[in-house]
Amino acid sequence: MGTGLNAATTGTVVAATGPGDPVVTAAAHLLAESVPSSCAGLVAYHASDYAAFLAASLAPPPPLGTLLLRCVADETGVQAAADWRLLGRRLLLNGIAVRAHDRGRGHGSRLLEDGVRLAGRLGCDELLLDVSLENTIARHLYRRAGYQDQSYQVWTQLDPATSPADSPVRVVDWASFTAHHRAYGFGDLRVRVGADEFGVRCVGRAARVPGGQAGAAVRATLGPLLGIDQWYVTTASAEPETEPAFARFARMWRGLPGPGR
Repeated sequence: MGTGLNAATTGTVVAATGPGDPVVTAAAHLLAESVPSSCAGLVAYHASDYAAFLAASLAPPPPLGTLLLRCVADETGVQAAADWRLLGRRLLLNGIAVRAHDRGRGHGSRLLEDGVRLAGRLGCDELLLDVSLENTIARHLYRRAGYQDQSYQVWTQLDPATSPADSPVRVVDWASFTAHHRAYGFGDLRVRVGADEFGVRCVGRAARVPGGQAGAAVRATLGPLLGIDQWYVTTASAEPETEPAFARFARMWRGLPGPGR
């Protein structure tokens, strides 16, 4: 086996060493299991070939990459995985998962502690993560690790009765989007509706679009072209929303220790 698994047999956290590391595919499958059931099929972890995307993202030498995959593993495989993304001077925990029969053994805490050390080495000022408001166990773990709520987000279905905006829809980056979507099963498309520009995240037959008439215009124009039949909207707020939604998340934040960290 490759370096990642051999180094992790002691239960320590190790980095995936590159696209050929045997932890990559197993970690991708494990991360897909961490998504709330209400969001099944809507996120990149559920794309048809997310493991290939993960491998490609790990191909640049460590000083050049912005995706950092950290794992705990033993001879049975990957026990836990954390998918970190470097965003300037912030380190975002894009996803974290612990194998079902390995939960309660402290692997999640190890990965969070490792993230703090990793952020310090990278010169970051803060760490971020998103967590379902219904996942009370994870929220307790994150609070215990020093995270606190910063903002909130709700996911709702695009109202099928909404009339499209009376503005042309233009695609900004069709070539790069289609190449990415065909390779990995998901992609981000930039579109203009009138004078406004929006991002559209497409995963399989689902798409995240802006709300209201702009989203309806994208649905009407691109739905038949992309073969998409599920449309949803994400909305950020400073306080938890009480309106009906199929998923609710908190963006949590923590700073880093001072000098000498």
